[in-house]
Amino acid sequence: MGLRRLLCVLATVAVLQAGDASVRNVIDDQIIAALESFRNHMIDGWPELGIPPLDPLVLPEVRINVTSGTTHLHGSLTNLTINKMSTFTIDRVQSNILFFKVDVSLGLPMLDFAGNYDVGGAIDVLPIYGSGPFWMDAFDLQMSITIKLGEAEGGLGVSTLDLNFEANSTDIHFENIMGGGDMEDFVNGVLSSLGPDILQALEDVYEPWLEEALRKEINDILHGSERASKDETVNDFFDLLFANMRQSIIENGQDPLSLPSDSDNFTVSLFNTTMDGEVAVSGGHLAGLSTVHRAGNMTLLYVGEQDEVIWGGEVGLIDLEADYTFGLTLALFGKDLELSLKMSYVHLSFETDVFLHQSNVTFAHCNVTELGPLHFKEKGAGPLDTPLYNILANTLLGELAGLVTSAVEGAICSLLEGAFGSS
Repeated sequence: MGLRRLLCVLATVAVLQAGDASVRNVIDDQIIAALESFRNHMIDGWPELGIPPLDPLVLPEVRINVTSGTTHLHGSLTNLTINKMSTFTIDRVQSNILFFKVDVSLGLPMLDFAGNYDVGGAIDVLPIYGSGPFWMDAFDLQMSITIKLGEAEGGLGVSTLDLNFEANSTDIHFENIMGGGDMEDFVNGVLSSLGPDILQALEDVYEPWLEEALRKEINDILHGSERASKDETVNDFFDLLFANMRQSIIENGQDPLSLPSDSDNFTVSLFNTTMDGEVAVSGGHLAGLSTVHRAGNMTLLYVGEQDEVIWGGEVGLIDLEADYTFGLTLALFGKDLELSLKMSYVHLSFETDVFLHQSNVTFAHCNVTELGPLHFKEKGAGPLDTPLYNILANTLLGELAGLVTSAVEGAICSLLEGAFGSS
């Protein structure tokens, strides 16, 4: 499967949960499918990768050399069998398609280990020694998996995969250590503190197999996915992203959007006379932000050499209306005016500039590119159809259009940044 099609997989949005404002993308379902395939293959292993069956997993020998406080244990565990690794639960899969990152949480109620031991060591100044059967149970394990996607196998796949275990508690027993009897019970009680360290020594052996097998299963799922064309899938993602954005704008009371107060000085020339004026605005509102939508084909570009992702496109809003109260002073003319500016549409262009090794969203640009036909209406000036009034009206229209442009850029760019960060 080519890089272009794999980008499509990542950009497709599959499910919008009822009553949930978050966007769930199709990569979540692909990772879940890969985990289930991984579970099914654990009984047979992956001979082509040199990975043995993982449930049960049999290890001929594992060397251990662990210390906890004043307790030290060294030696070997042989004919070790690990059971129940395939009983994991899939607790969370959360992908961020902007940064091509997936976080996975798995749970394991229990792993049981059994085999033979031959160890020596010490508890403070007390030597310990023994050989024979042993068993260990690890309870309530949590597995966290961090997956980074990038160039892999000629396309986009798993570039790195890190897996970590954490056990809530362990129960360990070395049979006949120190000759058995009361000493056996005492030493096993003390060695229980070494359970997490012994578990870590075992994980160091089988974790690389788990990571390699998971990497293969995920890549197989991604490379085998059949999706629509790139433009369609990227557009699908943004259509649902903007649907969520519209809902969020309404729920958060951002339509109408409050506009900032401002003031400015200006100069006009009329009949060879130059006059200085001042305009102050307050009580402004902008209605129509919840009409945000995709205004053309969106684009997605992955630059593998630089580990960079570039999203871009044009955002549209329709039927916007801005209302302001203006205080206007010019020569002997002083008025408080109520002004309304209607715009048939507004277009905003954006392009992200994101490097996957970073954690923040930046924009190469995000700005209004076009204001549709403007319809200007005022109340309070009276019958002033004069050259002076026309100059004032044009001045106010320019001021108001600039304020609306800044407000739209600030609101939409901020919403885009938030949407990307949570998607």
